[in-house]
Amino acid sequence: MHESTRGGRLNSRVITTLILAFAVVLAGCTGIGGLGGNGDTADATTPAAENGGDDGGADDSNEDSSDGSVDTDASNDNGGDASAGDGAGSTNDAESQTDDNWFNMSEPGYYEFDLAGMDRETGEQVTGRLVYEVEAAGGDELTASVDYEFGSEQFHSTTTGPADEFSAQLFLNEAYVPIATLQGVSLMYLFEMGFTDPAVGNYKQSSTDDGTQITEVTEKRTYAGLECFFVETTLDGELTQEGCIRGSEGGIAPYAATYTDEGELELEVELVEFQAR
Repeated sequence: MHESTRGGRLNSRVITTLILAFAVVLAGCTGIGGLGGNGDTADATTPAAENGGDDGGADDSNEDSSDGSVDTDASNDNGGDASAGDGAGSTNDAESQTDDNWFNMSEPGYYEFDLAGMDRETGEQVTGRLVYEVEAAGGDELTASVDYEFGSEQFHSTTTGPADEFSAQLFLNEAYVPIATLQGVSLMYLFEMGFTDPAVGNYKQSSTDDGTQITEVTEKRTYAGLECFFVETTLDGELTQEGCIRGSEGGIAPYAATYTDEGELELEVELVEFQAR
């Protein structure tokens, strides 16, 4: 492979994302380790709905952090009355298409993300942008261009090489931090819910050393045509994490946001344009 025009620096946060990435790869049973998806999430059902659970309310009977159970309102299945989110990332469900190659770096495609959050050097709230563009280069080779800017960080590169080596390129620079965040919310949800695919109404309350944690799937949304299930996690009522999860076979989340212990936005990653080519 050959590479040109790169800037920025590796740091401890990138090392952390490498560790997370290996965890994702090892969790191959989730279907998100390879970064791709088959687009079948919309038809997934939740086995927890068959367990005769309560109505999803927060009560002490739901406290369980060890068995991965999910408390689900059976009336809120995937074909229910879940409405598309009305946030900035929501688009018309009719735009959903060509999900199969969602973030599959072995296939040509265009992926653009808006970024917002805390600059690690200044502590100020900043915005940014991340673009991956993968194009056929002849034979079995691809050319991948990465354009990343976030606060004081920048990374720009163009790499040409064998198609089967491109997923590894995600691990080698700070432009991977937003992708690790998208992977992380997917993996954490699946672990916490016992690898049950998301459905509107899925709810879990558990006791932790830090307080009472509640994770709940609140609605369906779409980001750049990719349908997902919006999940909120709170600790003692304070928002700690949000994500829009596609399920164990649907690939990584197209939206994620994490918050500091003080409730400040740490990092928000939102897919704003996706084209499989």
